[in-house]
Amino acid sequence: MTTLAYPSADFPGPPAVALEVPDGWEPAHAPGTTMAARLPRSDAFAPNVVVTVEPCAPDHRLEDSLELVRARAASRGGGVSQPYAAELGDARFVGCDASWPDEDVETVLQANLFHVVTPTPGVAGAGGAAGAAGAVGAHLVQLTGAVGGPTAEQDYELIRAVLTTARVTPWTGGDA
Repeated sequence: MTTLAYPSADFPGPPAVALEVPDGWEPAHAPGTTMAARLPRSDAFAPNVVVTVEPCAPDHRLEDSLELVRARAASRGGGVSQPYAAELGDARFVGCDASWPDEDVETVLQANLFHVVTPTPGVAGAGGAAGAAGAVGAHLVQLTGAVGGPTAEQDYELIRAVLTTARVTPWTGGDA
């Protein structure tokens, strides 16, 4: 009998993600997020950053992720910027900014960044049929920073500064 385990060479684990946040920021928890932090404010929009990591196909098109952001912004009466690239540590992200009107805070502005982490050679799918086809272990990392209200412009620089500290480390199997 064979024992299968997660994470393992046949079922690689997600990458690790680290962010540096300024003093005064606090961790935030929400369903569907891997990690989040915000600068608490009592009577204004709280600038925040959210990280999600989810499995995807190794050939996932980042353009599809950007299109989802565009569609979400359009459904709220907003739009997106031209796509841009960002090198964060050893990872190349592709992103776009999105904004839309909001009844409570006038406008919401988001910076969205995406990166696909593919399995480390010799770790993911070792010996498995799916591994031989290269279809195991990729993860989509999404970084989103959001600001809103009258301080959105200055807060945008704050969330950009936090997002640029992101470091993604692929799972290597060392903990298996």
